[in-house]
Amino acid sequence: MGTRTYSIVFSFIFIFLRFAVTFAQSDTLAIVNDSLTVIQDTLPVDSLKNEQALITDTALTHIDSTRVWYFRGTIDSLKSGTLHSIDTSTLYFHQFDPLFRYNGLYSTLSNIGLAHTNLVFSPTLSVDYYFQNPDFSKYIYENNQVKYYKQFMPYTEVSYYIGSKKEQDFKLVFTRKLFKGFSIGINFAINHSPGYYKNSKTDDNRAFFTGQYYTKNKRYGVIANYLHNKLVMQENGGLANDTIFQENLETDRMIIAVNLDKAQNTVVQSGFFVEQYFNLLKPAGENKHRKIDAGSISYAFHYQRNQMIYEDPTPINDFYQFSNIPLDSTRSFDSTYQLRIRNRFRWSSIGYHDDPASQVFYVYLGATYDYYEQTLPYDSVKNIFRQTKPFGGIALNIAKIFRLKAYAEYVMGNYNNGDLKISGRLNQVLGSRKKNIGRLNLGVDFVSRTPSWFYTEYNSNLYRWKNNFKKENYFILFGEYLFKQLSLGARFYTFGNYVFLNDSLRPQQHTNTATLLQIYFSGTIPIRKFGINTRLVYQSPGQPEILRVPQFSGVMNLYFRSPVFKAAATLQTGFQLYYFSLFKANAYMPELRAFYIQNEKKIGNYVYADAYVTLKIKTARIFFKLANFGSYFGIYKYYLAPDYPARDARFYLGVSWGFFN
Repeated sequence: MGTRTYSIVFSFIFIFLRFAVTFAQSDTLAIVNDSLTVIQDTLPVDSLKNEQALITDTALTHIDSTRVWYFRGTIDSLKSGTLHSIDTSTLYFHQFDPLFRYNGLYSTLSNIGLAHTNLVFSPTLSVDYYFQNPDFSKYIYENNQVKYYKQFMPYTEVSYYIGSKKEQDFKLVFTRKLFKGFSIGINFAINHSPGYYKNSKTDDNRAFFTGQYYTKNKRYGVIANYLHNKLVMQENGGLANDTIFQENLETDRMIIAVNLDKAQNTVVQSGFFVEQYFNLLKPAGENKHRKIDAGSISYAFHYQRNQMIYEDPTPINDFYQFSNIPLDSTRSFDSTYQLRIRNRFRWSSIGYHDDPASQVFYVYLGATYDYYEQTLPYDSVKNIFRQTKPFGGIALNIAKIFRLKAYAEYVMGNYNNGDLKISGRLNQVLGSRKKNIGRLNLGVDFVSRTPSWFYTEYNSNLYRWKNNFKKENYFILFGEYLFKQLSLGARFYTFGNYVFLNDSLRPQQHTNTATLLQIYFSGTIPIRKFGINTRLVYQSPGQPEILRVPQFSGVMNLYFRSPVFKAAATLQTGFQLYYFSLFKANAYMPELRAFYIQNEKKIGNYVYADAYVTLKIKTARIFFKLANFGSYFGIYKYYLAPDYPARDARFYLGVSWGFFN
């Protein structure tokens, strides 16, 4: 089904949902404004967030928004008071690519929707059987990213972006109450781009459908979703000769020779999730609050299926650098199949409280049971794993200005037996809640985890290995100071037995202790009608031979914002600069869907400059952007990954229209 057909189908769905469904407005949350602020500033007790997510959440708390809120993933987020507001501002609207939304810093290939890796060191800290696609994660909806809206009114948003070379991006968000206590939601997104270079076309589609039901007294509730992702990505392996680009010997990028002419990756992920909770005690009654609550119990069922396929009709190619004898010299068709069935039980001391920050103390505990099936390429043997993971957490709140949280989980079972994660967070308001000089967040994490299955055993047409690695161990110290719209923080990583792909395209374990220091600054500095929105990251790895990250990277948005048309609209115009210092970035191997160490080429030390104009009229936003206009100046060294130039200067037009009725 082509992009044009998708646009017609989903335009019809939108029109139908927008005008045919005319039920009453959704239930509201019984949260006063003072509590709402606490909820915005709350970090999940049972979630370890990386540096990127922390900065994003900090920024989100300062965005002007309509009264539409959502929680992510599971009922845990709702019960712990972790609500987020939708973004209806002009500040980040021109950043429509999921990779670079909210000042993301990534190394990627020569088109939207392709493989990527974070320029900010953010290792996998999961202690169960790793079931995600890390190098495509920004273009995939995972269950923990599914949004369940708790709006004060029905909400619909349609966004459409068009760019040079027939690039099209579309997004639909719809949520509405159908009857008392029951509401549905839809989130659908497409990234389609033929690409600038040969064999680099992308068609990425992702969607989730949600349902929620709560009884009138809120004693019982259930949430559910169906999720589907399909990414079809042509893989060209990068330029065969970088000189042609760097000296601009050929201006028609489609003519430049690439390493792979017909290779393609397909990633399909689908599944459904159902979770329900029950408060153990009946409601205390209007204007009555219990000092001690028996809390609530919840049960969740999650079914997920993944399939990853790599195809190349000409696998005998020097580009692959393979050392194994090909199983099939005429064609590569590497198909990996995975299935997971998860059951989770949880008890929490939180019952009817909408604001857990008002509780001096609360605790939760539970257990997860997982069943896995996996079949590797060119392998008829189905591997089966079973794991049980008990977990628990506590939180201590004093006067809404001091919060101490701790979380732990332990794995028992086949593959990840003995994996352990322990984390702690301290949040301290400096002063009183209404009169303060900022907030201090401190954290510590300890993780002992089995390396991902990919590094332990893999079997494809060109690459095969079987390793017995030791557990990776991470000790992470974190500190952050937040004041108004600004945050300044640092992370220090100490880790041992780190596993990575070396320059021979083989997994390797670094048995010695390694370290890395990160210091970052982010936020917005308004200066009357002008402003600076930025994210700056400094990184210093102790072992740069295994950790390839730029020493400095950052985004800076210099803008002017003002009411126009007698304050009927808001205009924002500015320049956005994206930069990372020169370094030996990891190269990308399409057949493995992974990045690996390379020692031949350096990229970076180039300023990617965009100019844009954004206009907001009531609930509609429109922008016009000229991206990477520095390519007009004849300096052809703008690589986002080795052998993968960024796209040349290009135009974008984007429109988003929100409906709140």
